[in-house]
Amino acid sequence: MSRLAIGQFGAGEDKTANLRKIKRLAQTAAENGAEMLFLPEYSMFYAKVNARSKNPAAAEPCDRAFIIELGRICRENGLWLAAGMYERTDGLPYNTIAVLDSCGNLRGTHRKTRLYDAFGYRESDECRAGREPFSPIDTPAGRLGIITCFELRFPALAAEQKRRGAELLFVPAGWVQGENKLLHWRTLLCARAIENGLTVLGADQYAPGQFIGHSMAFAPNGVSLGELGEEEGVLVLDT
Repeated sequence: MSRLAIGQFGAGEDKTANLRKIKRLAQTAAENGAEMLFLPEYSMFYAKVNARSKNPAAAEPCDRAFIIELGRICRENGLWLAAGMYERTDGLPYNTIAVLDSCGNLRGTHRKTRLYDAFGYRESDECRAGREPFSPIDTPAGRLGIITCFELRFPALAAEQKRRGAELLFVPAGWVQGENKLLHWRTLLCARAIENGLTVLGADQYAPGQFIGHSMAFAPNGVSLGELGEEEGVLVLDT
């Protein structure tokens, strides 16, 4: 059995402030005995407006300040960590999830492949799509698979993670508020768990008027393992 934690917060344009929030969540997770902390999409940086110009300026390679500081947080708290960032390219950045071990080493990255071009929004105006599914990696939580936010709406992407050996599926998100969006989030996370016989963890941002929060987890049989509401906080789970 592993003890895991899902951290929920709302990121903004101040990367230093976002890291302070991540550090507090990591300390809480470690104090509660968690071996790994799962954080939302966009944990490094989120711009409410002018994202097309701001994202490339904020983006970083995976060996620069944000990842270096995440590594320090991992070492100080003795836990693994997964968090969202914008990864620099020669144009629009990738929407990337980075996974670090308890020594602060980068163990894997997932570049979101299905961008949120839906419900009147075009994420492809702000980010570059990745080309490959995540390759699951061994972690204290088991063999970890990842799909990001909008990718949750495509069952084949979760099934591909299972086919590649995932035992646990992580879904980091900035799930936008709207009619029935909480229903969609909860239902789809539960469905992906049942369909694939996987524990599914959903780590969402919460920001009033923007993201719904409600980070949650489901067992392989669809039973709820816990849920946060609309607040910054940590959900601790034994899986």
